[in-house]
Amino acid sequence: MKRLHRYLFIVILSICILPFSAFASAASGITPEKSNYYFIFNSSKVDSKDLTAIKGFTAKFKNTKNIMFDAKGYGDATKLYDALKAYQKKVGGKVAGIQIFGLAGDVPSFSYIYKLKFSKGNAEWNGVEQDKENKYVSDYLYSNFKNDSKYLKEVSVYGIVQDKLPINMIPEWPVSRLPLTKGEIAKYIGNYDAYRKQTDGKSVPTVAASFPYQIQDKLAQDDIAFFTKRLKEDEEFGLFKETEQRAYYKDFSANITKENKAGVTDLIVGGRGDANGATDGKNPFFDRKSVVGLNANYYTAFLWGFDGASGLDTESVVHDGLAKGKMISAIAHTIPTVNRGAFNYLNIPNFTPKDGKYVNGYVVVDKEHLEWDNPFFFVYKYYEAINGGKTRLQSFFEAKSAYATLTVANKNTFRKLSGFEALYSANSFQDLFSMHYLGLADY
Repeated sequence: MKRLHRYLFIVILSICILPFSAFASAASGITPEKSNYYFIFNSSKVDSKDLTAIKGFTAKFKNTKNIMFDAKGYGDATKLYDALKAYQKKVGGKVAGIQIFGLAGDVPSFSYIYKLKFSKGNAEWNGVEQDKENKYVSDYLYSNFKNDSKYLKEVSVYGIVQDKLPINMIPEWPVSRLPLTKGEIAKYIGNYDAYRKQTDGKSVPTVAASFPYQIQDKLAQDDIAFFTKRLKEDEEFGLFKETEQRAYYKDFSANITKENKAGVTDLIVGGRGDANGATDGKNPFFDRKSVVGLNANYYTAFLWGFDGASGLDTESVVHDGLAKGKMISAIAHTIPTVNRGAFNYLNIPNFTPKDGKYVNGYVVVDKEHLEWDNPFFFVYKYYEAINGGKTRLQSFFEAKSAYATLTVANKNTFRKLSGFEALYSANSFQDLFSMHYLGLADY
C-alpha cells in the first residue's frame, strides 16, 4: 500500500510540474531550431524578374531557415554536392529540402549510366544490360549528404549492386527542380501562386489517360489507370474516398482536352514515349505540341512509362508544359523505363480449396505482392500519403523513401514472377534515379 501511495504521489507531482516546465521554456524564449531549406539557382541563368520572383517565393516558407545558394561556377553535380555538404556542415542543423531552379545545364544534375544486371543470363550472355551511347541525368543523389562524391561521378545500378560501391540510396529530404531557364521562371511562379489560390482546400479530380502495352495473356499489366481505380475500389487500399476519378483508354487527345476545359485536374498519363511525350504505340497524344494547347485550366501531371523529362533541358514535354502551357508540376522520368515488374496480375501458385492444393493461376496484386519490387508500390505509397493530407512533394518524398528502403532490402533477391526469374530490384533502383518531382516545393 505504501508503494502505491508513493507511485500516486510521483504521478501527481509530474502532472503539476509539466505545465510549469512548458511555461518556463516559453518564458525563456527558447524556440526549436528551424531546419535549412536550400533554394539553388544560377545567377547567370535568371533575369531580374526571375530573381525577384524566386526571392518572393522563398519568403513564403515561414517555418524553415531559407538559404539562397548560387550554383554559378559549379560545372558538375559532384562539385555542387560537395559545396552544399560543406555549407551544411558549417551552419549545422537539419535539412528540410532542396529546391532547384533551372535546367540541368544551369544547375547540374548527376550523370547516370544505364548499366544493370536484371537477369542471371545464360551460357551466351552474362545478363548485363548496358547503354554505351547515352548518358542520362538524375537529381536523386542530392537527397542526402552521406555519400563521398568520388563515387557519384557516373553512377549505375550495376555499380551499386554488383560493384558494391558505398552509395547511400535512402533519401533524407525532398528534392524538387523547376526545369525552366532565364526569362521563364517568373511567369511560372505567377501561375503556381494562382493555382494554389484556386485549389487550396478543394478536391481536384484524378483523370487517367492510359495506354498499357505490357500485355500478358490479354491482361494489361502496366495499366496505371486500372491500378489507381483499385486503390479507390478495393477495401484493402481504401484511397480516393472523397476524390472523383475518371479513366480513358481511347480518344486520348480529345478526352484530355475536354477535361482541361472542364476544370483543374490531377492528370495521369500512361503510355509509350520519350522526351517528346506519350504515344498510343503509333500516334502522339500528350506531346510537346499538344501541351501548349492545354491552357484552359491548370493541371498537375503524373507521367508513367516514358521518360518525359529526359535531359532536364528545353527539349521535353515537361519543359514545354511548364513554360508554355498550364502544367503546374510533373512527376516524370529522366531515364527510359520499360515498366518491368509493374504487374497488375501475377501468375503464381495459389491455394484452391476445391482441389486442396496449390495451382498456378492469376491473382490481382495486393499489398504484399507490391513489396515484391513492383513499381506500383511507389504509386500506392504516393497516393496513400496524398490521402493522408500530405502535399504532393511530401507525398513524393515519402513514397520514394519507402521504395528506396524496400529496394535496398531486396537488392540481391531474385524472384520468379509470372514465369520469369529476375532481379526486379535492379529495375526499382533505376526507377529511383529516374523519377523526379518537377515544379516547386509546397510552402
